Amino acid sequence: MNINILIVDDEKSIRETLKIILNNLNYNVFTAKDGFEAIHIIKNNIIDIMVTDLRMPGMDGIELMQKALEIDPSIETIFISAYADIKAAVKVVKMGAFDYVEKSFSTDELIFTIEKAVKLRKLKEENRSLRRRVEGKYNYDGVIAKSEAMQKIIDMVNRVANSKANILLTGESGVGKDVIANYIHKKSNRANNSFIEINCGAIPENLIESELFGHEKGSFTGADHTNKGKFELADKGTIFLDEIGELPLHAQVKFLRVLQEKQIYRIGSERKINVDVRIIAATNKNLSEEVEKGNFREDLYYRLNVVNLYIPPLRDRRDDIPVLAETFLNEFSKEYNKNIKYFDVEAMNYLMDYEWKGNVRELRNVIERAVLVANDDEILHKDYLPKELTGLEQADENNVKREKTLAEYEKMIIENTLKRYDGNKTKTADVLGIKRQTLYNKLKDYNLDS
Repeated sequence: MNINILIVDDEKSIRETLKIILNNLNYNVFTAKDGFEAIHIIKNNIIDIMVTDLRMPGMDGIELMQKALEIDPSIETIFISAYADIKAAVKVVKMGAFDYVEKSFSTDELIFTIEKAVKLRKLKEENRSLRRRVEGKYNYDGVIAKSEAMQKIIDMVNRVANSKANILLTGESGVGKDVIANYIHKKSNRANNSFIEINCGAIPENLIESELFGHEKGSFTGADHTNKGKFELADKGTIFLDEIGELPLHAQVKFLRVLQEKQIYRIGSERKINVDVRIIAATNKNLSEEVEKGNFREDLYYRLNVVNLYIPPLRDRRDDIPVLAETFLNEFSKEYNKNIKYFDVEAMNYLMDYEWKGNVRELRNVIERAVLVANDDEILHKDYLPKELTGLEQADENNVKREKTLAEYEKMIIENTLKRYDGNKTKTADVLGIKRQTLYNKLKDYNLDS
Protein backbone atom coordinates (compact mmCIF):
# COMPACT_ATOMS: atom_id res chain seq x y z
CA MET A 1 0.00 0.00 0.00
CA ASN A 2 1.54 3.31 -1.14
CA ILE A 3 1.20 6.10 1.42
CA ASN A 4 0.94 9.69 0.16
CA ILE A 5 2.22 12.35 2.54
CA LEU A 6 1.73 16.10 2.14
CA ILE A 7 4.26 18.44 3.79
CA VAL A 8 2.96 21.99 4.31
CA ASP A 9 5.41 24.62 5.56
CA ASP A 10 6.30 28.15 4.50
CA GLU A 11 10.02 27.36 4.95
CA LYS A 12 11.38 25.74 1.79
CA SER A 13 14.34 24.15 3.60
CA ILE A 14 12.01 22.24 5.95
CA ARG A 15 9.83 21.06 3.04
CA GLU A 16 12.76 19.85 0.97
CA THR A 17 14.57 18.17 3.88
CA LEU A 18 11.45 16.23 4.95
CA LYS A 19 10.74 15.26 1.36
CA ILE A 20 14.19 13.69 0.97
CA ILE A 21 13.91 11.83 4.29
CA LEU A 22 10.43 10.46 3.60
CA ASN A 23 11.16 9.57 -0.04
CA ASN A 24 14.05 7.43 1.20
CA LEU A 25 11.49 5.55 3.34
CA ASN A 26 9.39 4.83 0.20
CA TYR A 27 6.63 7.33 0.99
CA ASN A 28 5.16 9.38 -1.88
CA VAL A 29 5.66 13.01 -0.87
CA PHE A 30 3.90 16.20 -1.98
CA THR A 31 4.93 19.64 -0.72
CA ALA A 32 3.07 22.95 -0.40
CA LYS A 33 4.32 26.36 0.72
CA ASP A 34 0.95 27.42 2.19
CA GLY A 35 -2.59 26.27 2.93
CA PHE A 36 -3.98 27.39 -0.44
CA GLU A 37 -1.48 25.31 -2.40
CA ALA A 38 -2.13 22.40 -0.01
CA ILE A 39 -5.88 22.49 -0.66
CA HIS A 40 -5.25 22.44 -4.40
CA ILE A 41 -3.07 19.35 -3.99
CA ILE A 42 -5.64 17.61 -1.77
CA LYS A 43 -8.42 18.28 -4.28
CA ASN A 44 -6.42 16.76 -7.11
CA ASN A 45 -4.65 13.87 -5.37
CA ILE A 46 -5.16 11.27 -2.65
CA ILE A 47 -3.42 12.31 0.56
CA ASP A 48 -3.13 9.90 3.50
CA ILE A 49 -1.06 11.91 6.00
CA MET A 50 -0.67 15.70 6.17
CA VAL A 51 2.25 17.17 8.12
CA THR A 52 1.69 20.90 8.49
CA ASP A 53 3.06 23.88 10.35
CA LEU A 54 0.59 25.32 12.83
CA ARG A 55 1.42 28.96 12.14
CA MET A 56 1.44 30.02 8.48
CA PRO A 57 0.53 33.27 6.69
CA GLY A 58 -2.80 33.48 4.88
CA MET A 59 -4.29 30.24 6.19
CA ASP A 60 -3.13 28.70 9.45
CA GLY A 61 -2.83 24.98 10.09
CA ILE A 62 -6.15 24.72 11.92
CA GLU A 63 -8.15 26.20 9.05
CA LEU A 64 -6.20 24.02 6.61
CA MET A 65 -7.05 20.86 8.56
CA GLN A 66 -10.75 21.78 8.66
CA LYS A 67 -10.86 22.40 4.90
CA ALA A 68 -8.88 19.23 4.19
CA LEU A 69 -11.26 17.08 6.23
CA GLU A 70 -14.23 18.50 4.29
CA ILE A 71 -12.61 17.14 1.12
CA ASP A 72 -11.37 13.84 2.58
CA PRO A 73 -12.44 12.97 6.16
CA SER A 74 -9.86 10.17 6.38
CA ILE A 75 -6.75 12.39 6.20
CA GLU A 76 -4.63 12.16 9.34
CA THR A 77 -3.00 15.47 10.31
CA ILE A 78 0.26 15.89 12.21
CA PHE A 79 1.09 19.42 13.34
CA ILE A 80 4.52 20.96 13.72
CA SER A 81 4.42 23.59 16.46
CA ALA A 82 6.83 25.89 18.25
CA TYR A 83 7.18 25.53 22.01
CA ALA A 84 5.01 28.62 22.53
CA ASP A 85 2.16 26.97 20.58
CA ILE A 86 1.93 23.78 22.65
CA LYS A 87 -1.48 24.72 24.11
CA ALA A 88 -2.82 25.34 20.61
CA ALA A 89 -1.32 22.04 19.44
CA VAL A 90 -3.07 20.15 22.24
CA LYS A 91 -6.30 21.90 21.25
CA VAL A 92 -6.09 20.81 17.61
CA VAL A 93 -5.52 17.19 18.67
CA LYS A 94 -8.82 17.44 20.53
CA MET A 95 -10.34 18.86 17.33
CA GLY A 96 -9.33 15.77 15.35
CA ALA A 97 -5.63 16.04 14.52
CA PHE A 98 -3.66 12.84 14.95
CA ASP A 99 -0.73 14.32 16.90
CA TYR A 100 1.83 17.11 17.02
CA VAL A 101 5.61 17.39 17.21
CA GLU A 102 7.62 20.34 18.46
CA LYS A 103 9.57 22.33 15.90
CA SER A 104 12.80 21.03 17.40
CA PHE A 105 11.74 17.46 16.55
CA SER A 106 14.25 14.78 15.67
CA THR A 107 13.90 12.83 12.42
CA ASP A 108 13.20 9.63 14.36
CA GLU A 109 10.43 11.33 16.32
CA LEU A 110 8.61 12.48 13.19
CA ILE A 111 9.02 9.11 11.45
CA PHE A 112 7.67 7.32 14.53
CA THR A 113 4.64 9.66 14.62
CA ILE A 114 3.97 9.11 10.89
CA GLU A 115 4.21 5.32 11.31
CA LYS A 116 1.65 5.49 14.14
CA ALA A 117 -0.67 7.55 11.92
CA VAL A 118 -0.35 4.97 9.11
CA LYS A 119 -1.21 2.14 11.53
CA LEU A 120 -4.25 4.08 12.76
CA ARG A 121 -5.46 4.57 9.17
CA LYS A 122 -5.22 0.84 8.49
CA LEU A 123 -7.02 0.04 11.74
CA LYS A 124 -9.85 2.45 10.87
CA GLU A 125 -10.21 0.84 7.44
CA GLU A 126 -10.41 -2.63 8.97
CA ASN A 127 -13.00 -1.43 11.51
CA ARG A 128 -15.15 0.12 8.77
CA SER A 129 -15.06 -3.11 6.80
CA LEU A 130 -15.89 -5.19 9.89
CA ARG A 131 -18.77 -2.88 10.82
CA ARG A 132 -20.28 -3.20 7.35
CA ARG A 133 -20.03 -6.99 7.53
CA VAL A 134 -21.73 -7.02 10.93
CA GLU A 135 -24.48 -4.73 9.63
CA GLY A 136 -24.85 -6.91 6.53
CA LYS A 137 -24.75 -3.90 4.22
CA TYR A 138 -23.55 -4.88 0.78
CA ASN A 139 -25.54 -2.74 -1.68
CA TYR A 140 -24.27 0.80 -2.19
CA ASP A 141 -26.52 2.56 -4.71
CA GLY A 142 -26.33 -0.44 -7.03
CA VAL A 143 -22.72 -1.38 -6.28
CA ILE A 144 -22.61 -4.83 -4.68
CA ALA A 145 -19.66 -5.04 -2.31
CA LYS A 146 -19.53 -8.00 0.03
CA SER A 147 -16.00 -9.14 -0.82
CA GLU A 148 -13.02 -7.51 0.84
CA ALA A 149 -11.75 -6.31 -2.56
CA MET A 150 -14.99 -4.44 -3.31
CA GLN A 151 -15.21 -3.09 0.24
CA LYS A 152 -11.81 -1.47 -0.32
CA ILE A 153 -13.10 0.10 -3.51
CA ILE A 154 -16.09 1.53 -1.62
CA ASP A 155 -13.68 3.00 0.95
CA MET A 156 -11.57 4.58 -1.78
CA VAL A 157 -14.64 5.98 -3.54
CA ASN A 158 -15.74 7.62 -0.30
CA ARG A 159 -12.31 9.24 -0.08
CA VAL A 160 -12.04 10.52 -3.65
CA ALA A 161 -15.67 11.40 -4.38
CA ASN A 162 -15.42 15.08 -3.43
CA SER A 163 -11.96 15.67 -4.86
CA LYS A 164 -11.30 16.92 -8.38
CA ALA A 165 -8.80 14.14 -9.03
CA ASN A 166 -9.14 12.35 -12.35
CA ILE A 167 -9.99 8.67 -11.89
CA LEU A 168 -9.02 5.76 -14.12
CA LEU A 169 -11.10 2.60 -13.67
CA THR A 170 -9.36 -0.54 -14.92
CA GLY A 171 -10.38 -4.16 -15.14
CA GLU A 172 -11.77 -6.78 -17.50
CA SER A 173 -14.82 -6.21 -19.63
CA GLY A 174 -18.07 -6.71 -17.73
CA VAL A 175 -16.76 -6.12 -14.17
CA GLY A 176 -19.00 -3.07 -13.65
CA LYS A 177 -16.76 -0.07 -14.27
CA ASP A 178 -19.76 1.96 -15.41
CA VAL A 179 -21.59 1.16 -12.16
CA ILE A 180 -18.59 2.32 -10.10
CA ALA A 181 -18.34 5.52 -12.16
CA ASN A 182 -21.99 6.28 -11.50
CA TYR A 183 -21.52 5.58 -7.79
CA ILE A 184 -18.58 8.01 -7.61
CA HIS A 185 -20.78 10.70 -9.15
CA LYS A 186 -23.65 10.01 -6.74
CA LYS A 187 -21.30 10.27 -3.76
CA SER A 188 -19.70 13.52 -4.96
CA ASN A 189 -20.68 17.15 -4.47
CA ARG A 190 -21.60 17.12 -8.19
CA ALA A 191 -24.40 14.60 -7.68
CA ASN A 192 -27.15 17.12 -8.50
CA ASN A 193 -25.56 17.90 -11.87
CA SER A 194 -25.17 15.85 -15.04
CA PHE A 195 -23.52 12.46 -15.34
CA ILE A 196 -22.63 12.11 -19.02
CA GLU A 197 -21.43 8.75 -20.32
CA ILE A 198 -19.67 8.22 -23.64
CA ASN A 199 -18.28 4.99 -25.09
CA CYS A 200 -15.16 5.99 -27.00
CA GLY A 201 -15.11 2.65 -28.81
CA ALA A 202 -18.65 2.95 -30.13
CA ILE A 203 -18.28 6.25 -32.01
CA PRO A 204 -16.91 6.43 -35.57
CA GLU A 205 -13.44 8.02 -35.60
CA ASN A 206 -14.55 10.91 -37.80
CA LEU A 207 -17.30 11.88 -35.32
CA ILE A 208 -15.46 11.52 -32.00
CA GLU A 209 -14.37 15.19 -31.78
CA SER A 210 -17.88 16.39 -32.56
CA GLU A 211 -19.29 14.09 -29.87
CA LEU A 212 -16.79 15.26 -27.25
CA PHE A 213 -16.50 18.96 -28.04
CA GLY A 214 -19.57 19.80 -30.16
CA HIS A 215 -19.80 21.63 -33.47
CA GLU A 216 -21.22 24.77 -35.05
CA LYS A 217 -23.85 24.73 -37.76
CA GLY A 218 -22.24 24.29 -41.20
CA SER A 219 -18.84 23.29 -39.81
CA PHE A 220 -18.88 20.07 -41.87
CA THR A 221 -21.17 18.21 -44.28
CA GLY A 222 -24.30 17.18 -42.41
CA ALA A 223 -23.85 19.71 -39.58
CA ASP A 224 -27.24 21.35 -40.15
CA HIS A 225 -27.48 22.67 -36.58
CA THR A 226 -25.23 23.69 -33.69
CA ASN A 227 -24.58 20.82 -31.30
CA LYS A 228 -23.17 20.85 -27.77
CA GLY A 229 -20.54 18.21 -27.06
CA LYS A 230 -20.41 15.85 -24.09
CA PHE A 231 -17.96 18.06 -22.17
CA GLU A 232 -20.28 21.04 -22.45
CA LEU A 233 -23.27 18.96 -21.40
CA ALA A 234 -21.31 17.68 -18.38
CA ASP A 235 -20.35 21.16 -17.14
CA LYS A 236 -20.45 21.27 -13.29
CA GLY A 237 -20.99 17.50 -13.36
CA THR A 238 -19.12 14.32 -14.30
CA ILE A 239 -18.12 12.87 -17.65
CA PHE A 240 -17.45 9.15 -17.89
CA LEU A 241 -15.26 8.13 -20.84
CA ASP A 242 -15.63 4.37 -21.24
CA GLU A 243 -13.12 2.46 -23.37
CA ILE A 244 -10.73 5.43 -23.25
CA GLY A 245 -8.05 3.22 -24.81
CA GLU A 246 -10.00 3.36 -28.09
CA LEU A 247 -9.71 7.16 -28.34
CA PRO A 248 -7.85 8.06 -31.59
CA LEU A 249 -4.49 9.81 -31.19
CA HIS A 250 -5.69 13.04 -32.84
CA ALA A 251 -8.56 13.23 -30.35
CA GLN A 252 -6.19 12.42 -27.47
CA VAL A 253 -4.25 15.63 -28.22
CA LYS A 254 -7.38 17.76 -27.93
CA PHE A 255 -8.58 15.86 -24.89
CA LEU A 256 -5.25 16.53 -23.16
CA ARG A 257 -5.66 20.23 -23.85
CA VAL A 258 -9.09 20.18 -22.20
CA LEU A 259 -7.56 18.54 -19.12
CA GLN A 260 -4.84 21.17 -18.95
CA GLU A 261 -6.81 24.32 -19.82
CA LYS A 262 -10.37 23.41 -18.72
CA GLN A 263 -11.59 24.88 -22.00
CA ILE A 264 -13.09 23.48 -25.21
CA TYR A 265 -13.62 24.74 -28.74
CA ARG A 266 -16.53 23.49 -30.80
CA ILE A 267 -15.63 22.33 -34.29
CA GLY A 268 -15.97 25.35 -36.59
CA SER A 269 -15.60 27.92 -33.79
CA GLU A 270 -12.71 29.90 -32.33
CA ARG A 271 -14.70 30.85 -29.21
CA LYS A 272 -13.40 29.14 -26.11
CA ILE A 273 -15.90 27.66 -23.67
CA ASN A 274 -14.88 27.13 -20.05
CA VAL A 275 -15.89 23.77 -18.57
CA ASP A 276 -15.80 22.51 -15.00
CA VAL A 277 -15.95 18.74 -15.36
CA ARG A 278 -14.96 15.79 -13.17
CA ILE A 279 -13.35 13.19 -15.42
CA ILE A 280 -13.66 9.44 -14.89
CA ALA A 281 -12.18 7.19 -17.57
CA ALA A 282 -12.31 3.41 -17.91
CA THR A 283 -10.50 0.78 -19.92
CA ASN A 284 -10.05 -2.98 -20.13
CA LYS A 285 -6.68 -2.45 -21.81
CA ASN A 286 -3.26 -2.11 -20.19
CA LEU A 287 -2.68 1.56 -20.99
CA SER A 288 0.98 1.51 -19.98
CA GLU A 289 1.51 -1.16 -22.66
CA GLU A 290 -0.52 0.93 -25.13
CA VAL A 291 1.80 3.86 -24.35
CA GLU A 292 4.85 1.69 -25.17
CA LYS A 293 3.22 0.62 -28.45
CA GLY A 294 2.58 4.26 -29.38
CA ASN A 295 -1.21 3.86 -29.30
CA PHE A 296 -1.78 6.10 -26.28
CA ARG A 297 -0.12 9.36 -25.27
CA GLU A 298 2.09 9.06 -22.19
CA ASP A 299 1.26 12.57 -20.94
CA LEU A 300 -2.48 11.86 -21.21
CA TYR A 301 -2.04 8.54 -19.39
CA TYR A 302 -0.39 10.21 -16.41
CA ARG A 303 -3.03 12.96 -16.39
CA LEU A 304 -5.83 10.39 -16.21
CA ASN A 305 -4.13 7.95 -13.85
CA VAL A 306 -4.14 10.17 -10.74
CA VAL A 307 -6.37 7.68 -8.93
CA ASN A 308 -6.42 4.16 -10.32
CA LEU A 309 -9.24 1.90 -9.18
CA TYR A 310 -8.78 -1.68 -10.34
CA ILE A 311 -12.05 -3.62 -10.37
CA PRO A 312 -11.18 -7.32 -9.94
CA PRO A 313 -12.88 -10.01 -12.06
CA LEU A 314 -15.85 -11.80 -10.54
CA ARG A 315 -13.92 -15.08 -10.23
CA ASP A 316 -11.54 -13.31 -7.80
CA ARG A 317 -14.35 -12.02 -5.56
CA ARG A 318 -16.73 -14.94 -5.27
CA ASP A 319 -18.23 -13.58 -2.05
CA ASP A 320 -20.10 -11.10 -4.25
CA ILE A 321 -21.74 -13.77 -6.44
CA PRO A 322 -24.66 -14.74 -4.13
CA VAL A 323 -25.56 -11.11 -3.40
CA LEU A 324 -25.32 -10.13 -7.09
CA ALA A 325 -27.33 -13.18 -8.15
CA GLU A 326 -30.09 -12.46 -5.61
CA THR A 327 -30.18 -8.81 -6.66
CA PHE A 328 -30.63 -9.78 -10.32
CA LEU A 329 -33.15 -12.47 -9.39
CA ASN A 330 -35.34 -9.89 -7.60
CA GLU A 331 -34.96 -7.41 -10.44
CA PHE A 332 -35.96 -9.78 -13.23
CA SER A 333 -38.68 -11.51 -11.23
CA LYS A 334 -40.41 -8.14 -10.98
CA GLU A 335 -39.67 -7.26 -14.61
CA TYR A 336 -41.14 -10.51 -15.96
CA ASN A 337 -43.96 -10.71 -13.37
CA LYS A 338 -42.64 -13.90 -11.80
CA ASN A 339 -42.86 -14.97 -8.17
CA ILE A 340 -39.32 -16.40 -7.94
CA LYS A 341 -37.61 -15.45 -4.67
CA TYR A 342 -34.79 -17.93 -4.03
CA PHE A 343 -32.15 -20.15 -5.64
CA ASP A 344 -31.98 -23.76 -4.63
CA VAL A 345 -28.67 -24.87 -3.10
CA GLU A 346 -27.45 -26.72 -6.21
CA ALA A 347 -28.20 -23.77 -8.48
CA MET A 348 -26.21 -21.45 -6.21
CA ASN A 349 -23.35 -23.92 -6.08
CA TYR A 350 -23.14 -23.90 -9.88
CA LEU A 351 -23.13 -20.10 -9.87
CA MET A 352 -20.36 -20.05 -7.26
CA ASP A 353 -18.17 -22.59 -9.12
CA TYR A 354 -18.42 -21.08 -12.61
CA GLU A 355 -15.48 -19.03 -13.94
CA TRP A 356 -17.55 -16.06 -15.24
CA LYS A 357 -15.23 -14.94 -18.02
CA GLY A 358 -17.83 -12.31 -18.89
CA ASN A 359 -17.92 -11.20 -15.23
CA VAL A 360 -20.95 -9.41 -13.73
CA ARG A 361 -22.45 -8.77 -17.16
CA GLU A 362 -22.47 -12.50 -17.93
CA LEU A 363 -23.96 -13.34 -14.51
CA ARG A 364 -26.71 -10.78 -15.06
CA ASN A 365 -27.57 -12.21 -18.48
CA VAL A 366 -27.60 -15.79 -17.13
CA ILE A 367 -30.00 -14.85 -14.32
CA GLU A 368 -32.28 -12.94 -16.68
CA ARG A 369 -32.52 -15.91 -19.05
CA ALA A 370 -33.06 -18.34 -16.15
CA VAL A 371 -35.92 -16.24 -14.75
CA LEU A 372 -37.45 -15.95 -18.18
CA VAL A 373 -37.55 -19.72 -18.85
CA ALA A 374 -38.40 -20.79 -15.28
CA ASN A 375 -41.80 -21.81 -14.00
CA ASP A 376 -43.50 -19.37 -11.64
CA ASP A 377 -42.30 -21.18 -8.49
CA GLU A 378 -40.67 -19.44 -5.52
CA ILE A 379 -37.43 -21.36 -6.04
CA LEU A 380 -35.21 -21.21 -9.12
CA HIS A 381 -33.75 -24.69 -9.72
CA LYS A 382 -30.49 -25.66 -11.42
CA ASP A 383 -32.45 -27.01 -14.41
CA TYR A 384 -33.10 -23.46 -15.57
CA LEU A 385 -29.43 -22.52 -15.72
CA PRO A 386 -27.74 -22.87 -19.14
CA LYS A 387 -26.02 -26.13 -20.07
CA GLU A 388 -22.63 -24.45 -20.55
CA LEU A 389 -22.76 -23.50 -16.87
CA THR A 390 -24.04 -26.75 -15.35
CA GLY A 391 -22.93 -29.30 -17.95
CA LEU A 392 -26.35 -30.92 -17.51
CA GLU A 393 -28.68 -32.05 -20.27
CA GLN A 394 -32.34 -31.19 -19.86
CA ALA A 395 -35.02 -33.87 -19.75
CA ASP A 396 -36.36 -34.62 -23.24
CA GLU A 397 -39.72 -32.92 -22.71
CA ASN A 398 -38.13 -29.81 -21.36
CA ASN A 399 -35.48 -29.87 -24.08
CA VAL A 400 -38.01 -29.88 -26.90
CA LYS A 401 -39.97 -27.11 -25.27
CA ARG A 402 -36.85 -25.04 -24.67
CA GLU A 403 -35.60 -25.35 -28.28
CA LYS A 404 -38.95 -24.29 -29.69
CA THR A 405 -39.08 -21.13 -27.62
CA LEU A 406 -35.41 -20.11 -27.42
CA ALA A 407 -35.78 -17.47 -30.13
CA GLU A 408 -38.77 -16.07 -28.27
CA TYR A 409 -36.73 -15.82 -25.07
CA GLU A 410 -33.94 -14.03 -26.89
CA LYS A 411 -36.38 -11.60 -28.47
CA MET A 412 -37.96 -10.83 -25.10
CA ILE A 413 -34.56 -10.20 -23.49
CA ILE A 414 -33.54 -7.84 -26.30
CA GLU A 415 -36.88 -6.01 -26.13
CA ASN A 416 -36.66 -5.58 -22.37
CA THR A 417 -33.04 -4.42 -22.46
CA LEU A 418 -33.83 -1.88 -25.18
CA LYS A 419 -36.76 -0.63 -23.12
CA ARG A 420 -34.60 -0.45 -19.97
CA TYR A 421 -32.08 1.81 -21.76
CA ASP A 422 -34.61 3.95 -23.66
CA GLY A 423 -33.79 2.44 -27.04
CA ASN A 424 -30.03 3.05 -26.76
CA LYS A 425 -28.63 0.32 -29.02
CA THR A 426 -24.98 0.89 -28.06
CA LYS A 427 -25.79 0.47 -24.37
CA THR A 428 -28.06 -2.50 -25.09
CA ALA A 429 -25.32 -4.31 -27.03
CA ASP A 430 -22.82 -3.54 -24.26
CA VAL A 431 -25.11 -4.90 -21.51
CA LEU A 432 -25.93 -8.04 -23.51
CA GLY A 433 -22.24 -8.60 -24.24
CA ILE A 434 -22.62 -8.67 -28.03
CA LYS A 435 -21.29 -6.53 -30.88
CA ARG A 436 -23.47 -3.71 -32.17
CA GLN A 437 -23.68 -5.31 -35.63
CA THR A 438 -24.88 -8.57 -34.02
CA LEU A 439 -27.61 -6.62 -32.21
CA TYR A 440 -28.66 -4.89 -35.46
CA ASN A 441 -28.89 -8.27 -37.19
CA LYS A 442 -31.05 -9.69 -34.39
CA LEU A 443 -33.29 -6.60 -34.37
CA LYS A 444 -33.84 -7.18 -38.09
CA ASP A 445 -34.46 -10.91 -37.62
CA TYR A 446 -37.06 -10.25 -34.92
CA ASN A 447 -38.64 -7.25 -36.69
CA LEU A 448 -37.61 -4.94 -33.86
CA ASP A 449 -35.70 -2.44 -36.03
CA SER A 450 -38.63 -0.17 -36.77
